[in-house]
Formats: sequence, structure tokens, C-alpha cells
Amino acid sequence: MGAFVKNVSDGYGTSSHAKFVPDLHGNENVTDYEPLKFSTFRVLFAVEGTILQDKILLIEQLLITLIFIGCAAPVYILFNARGYSIVPEDESMRKWVDGQETRMREFAMIMTILASLLLSFYTSISVARWWVIRAAGVGGIKAAAMDLEIMISQCVTQEPQVLESIRRYARTSLILVFLWRRKRLGGMKEELVSQGLLTEQECDQLLKYNHMLHETIWAWQSAIVCTLHNEGKIKSDQLLRALLERCSDGRKAIQCIHTHLAVKIPMQYVHLLGLLVKLHNLVLAVIMGALFGAAIRNADFIICCQLAGRTLLLPMLFNSILLINAGMSDPFTGNPTDFPGHAYSAALEKDGSSFVKASKAMPDWMAKRNPMPV
Repeated sequence: MGAFVKNVSDGYGTSSHAKFVPDLHGNENVTDYEPLKFSTFRVLFAVEGTILQDKILLIEQLLITLIFIGCAAPVYILFNARGYSIVPEDESMRKWVDGQETRMREFAMIMTILASLLLSFYTSISVARWWVIRAAGVGGIKAAAMDLEIMISQCVTQEPQVLESIRRYARTSLILVFLWRRKRLGGMKEELVSQGLLTEQECDQLLKYNHMLHETIWAWQSAIVCTLHNEGKIKSDQLLRALLERCSDGRKAIQCIHTHLAVKIPMQYVHLLGLLVKLHNLVLAVIMGALFGAAIRNADFIICCQLAGRTLLLPMLFNSILLINAGMSDPFTGNPTDFPGHAYSAALEKDGSSFVKASKAMPDWMAKRNPMPV
């Protein structure tokens, strides 16, 4: 019974459908959401953080509605007129629309099917790229940094400056991607120092070569490993190789992010798809508007509702998919559904320091047999 009540509460409760946290620059980002709320009628009231808040979508819907009304009005006004424009002299607008209705609907359906097919491929590609950025990119940075820190803390040294620097440099590489995509690298020094990621001297050193900073900063991680080796604290060549491989993994993760952001889906494909969707929406608004004008004159109100609903819902669906895919192509720009940079950075710091604390709080039997290197 308790599980049933919880499911009902999760699905229909008044709590927010998503969890929002402030990002690096005060923007609200989604960090979690309740899938069950999107599977019930509660989805009708979920607006914050969704595509429904996109102003471009609202503008597109307004344009489609104006075209729809603009095509419905002449048919309504000239419903019984003869010989007007494309209508033959001996035929009224009413008879002409009745004769063309089947062909108009078939043409609109062909456009809808074609647009749906191409959009499905586009969405599949965009989601796959987004997941690679998240898993192999952001996840790869964290995995490399955590492995590097736990191996050094367990096998090499627990010197705070070394372990904290590993975390700081990994977090810096991630935050630099956000600053790059938001075109805020000009104020990089102030932002990194204020967040406690780098010192002023480290920022000055980083800016000396000022190229691909989010990737090249992993050279400092390799320098940490090499320094420890030169000091004689890394006594095994196998361990040295493993640590350098983790540094390489972190650099590869950043390169993965950079590649997917800099190299987009081929422009011609995206242009053709966008052109097809906009032509579909335009043709649909024209055809459905003409049929709507005739239907309202005939007092076929159910058909009127169907025509208006199809004109509003299909373009909104197609435009929404285009906008969502455009957002997924670069999830670092600061939109509500983009990656929460501050949350990722804080999690990396918290998880890394937890590994160090855990190694200092071993069970007694283990601590006696495994003295930690200093």
C-alpha cells in the first residue's frame, strides 16, 4: 500500500517535476526530474524547464497561426463567389474547395510523413552525440581524475597540495569548456580565481600559451605524476605507466567534448531538414486554413477543431524537435536543460575529497597492515 501511495504522489503530486540548481552564472539548470510525472496527466502542467518556454517556438507558432488565419479568411469570405482567382468562371469557391480537398489532404500527409522520417534520423544522431559528450566526455574527465587521485593517495602520497591540485586542475578543464562555449574566456582569470579553481599565478602561467586551455591543462596533471616519479615516490614503472595513462584518458575525454562541439552534423543535412520542416508547416497552414474557411461556413465545427488542432500540434511538434536537437548539439551554452557546470564541478570536488578521507578512515585491522605513504 505504501508503494502505491508513493507512486501516486510521484505521478500526480504538486511537487516540482524537476530539480533546478543555479549554474556558474546564475542560470537555472535541470539536474534531475521525475519521469513518472511526464507519464501522467501531470505532464499538462509541466512547463518550467521544458521546450514550452522557448520563445522561438512561440514565435514560430504565432507565424503559423497568422498564415492559417490568412488562408482561412479569403475562403470564408468568397465561399459562394464565382470566377475568383484560381476558381473557374462557372464554379464557386465552395465547389472548388470540395473538389480539391482530397488531393490537398493527401499532399499534406506526404509532407508530414517525409518530415517525420528525416526528423527521427536527426534526433537519433543528436541524442547519440549528446550522450557521448556526457558519458565519454564529462564522465571521462571525472573517471580519469578520480582514478588518478585514488591511485596516488593509496600508492604514492597523501600530500594535500598534490591531491587538491589534481582535483582543481580536473575541475578547471571542465569549467573552461563552459567558459569557451559561453564566450567568457576574456574574464577567465577572475572566474577561475573566484571559484577557487586556480591561483592568480596559475592563471598567469596558463595564459602564457593560451591555446586549447581545457585540454592542455592536463599537461599539468602529467607533470604532477612525473614530479612524484622524479622525487622517488613512484617506485614502480607499472604504476607510473598506469598514472600517465589516466592523465591521457582525461585529455582524451576533453578532446572528445571539443571534437563533438566543434564538428557538428553536416550543415547541408540540417539545412535540408529545416527547409523541409518549414515548408511542411507552411503548406499545412495554407491547406488546413483553406479547408477551415470552408468548414466553418458549412458549420462543420468538429472538422474545424480537427483542422485547427492539426495545424497547431504538428508544426509545434516538428519545431520542438528541431529546437531540442539544436540545443543538444551544444549542452554547455547555459540553457535550462544544458549540463549544470557548477553541479558537476562541485560533485568532482566532493567525490575526490571523499576518496582521500576514506583512505584515512580505514578499519583498524587494515590501517595497521597498510600504512599510508606521506
